[in-house]
Amino acid sequence: MLLDVLLNRSQTRLHLIFVIPTLVVTLACIIYYWLESSQANRWLGGGSRAGLLCGIAAGSIIVFEMLLWPRKTLRRLRLIPAKYWMAAHLWFGLASLPLAIVHCGFHLGGWLPATFMVLFVLCILSGIYGLAVQNILPRWMLRNLPGETIYNQIDYVSQQTVEDARRLLLSACGRRVGGPSDDEEEREFEAVKAGAIVVGAVRQSGKTRGRVLETRQFSTTNTDGPALWNALDEIQPFLLHGQEVKTPVNDRQRAKVWFDRLRSACGEESESIVNIFESFCDQRRQFDTQSTVHRWLHAWIPIHIGLSVAVTVLLAAHVWTALKYW
Repeated sequence: MLLDVLLNRSQTRLHLIFVIPTLVVTLACIIYYWLESSQANRWLGGGSRAGLLCGIAAGSIIVFEMLLWPRKTLRRLRLIPAKYWMAAHLWFGLASLPLAIVHCGFHLGGWLPATFMVLFVLCILSGIYGLAVQNILPRWMLRNLPGETIYNQIDYVSQQTVEDARRLLLSACGRRVGGPSDDEEEREFEAVKAGAIVVGAVRQSGKTRGRVLETRQFSTTNTDGPALWNALDEIQPFLLHGQEVKTPVNDRQRAKVWFDRLRSACGEESESIVNIFESFCDQRRQFDTQSTVHRWLHAWIPIHIGLSVAVTVLLAAHVWTALKYW
């Protein structure tokens, strides 16, 4: 069950390439250590043959794990596919912890090995957390955030949503009565007053283009124009900035009450416009949720890297002191 959660089933064969030999070698080292300790009637330390073997294996794995850093720097060379590096990084890293525990003879010893082991355990746990969230959260987002967009484009898409809403009202209600007018708004009005409005227009980011979500022809209704323009004024800060600002539509339940009140204040011909406004707000809430999940997906990485660097430095210090006093 745990492996189904943490790993993609389609990559089972890939992971088995590393799981089986890693498990065999790790068990062989631990069994050898246990046999040697049984003969000595005590848990052997890191200076024994068995303890030293486990320590060299664990230390070598830690050095290999850190090679992922220069590998990313040299990724243009395409030395080994990234999926193999990551699978090896995962299983070798997990195997290094029991080997390190056996190497120290099941006790922490002085402050240096104790500090090393504490940071090492935290590093392993942070890696397991990262593995879990990067396999669970993207699937959850796919199921629950249909309005998800490219994270770096959220502000841009939000701005485009506001512009879509303005063009929608210009087409259906005309220019704002008594409101400020400029040349740009005049051009927009002339462009949309006789045409169809694309709701969720084609978006392009780099070479990636979206698709038209909905195209409609709205009948002109000047009666509800002031109410709809005022409604746009109230929801526009939320559409642009999300939960950073306080508006009547931040909360889903309060927003439902607010939009129901707006529908009752407008005629039936304006209901479709209100529905679109409501869908825009729902999309913005999904963007806010996406931003939160994005932070969960990536916040662990600097912690994991920092712990990895600290563990590597302490490993070098441990090896130096061990050789000095051996």
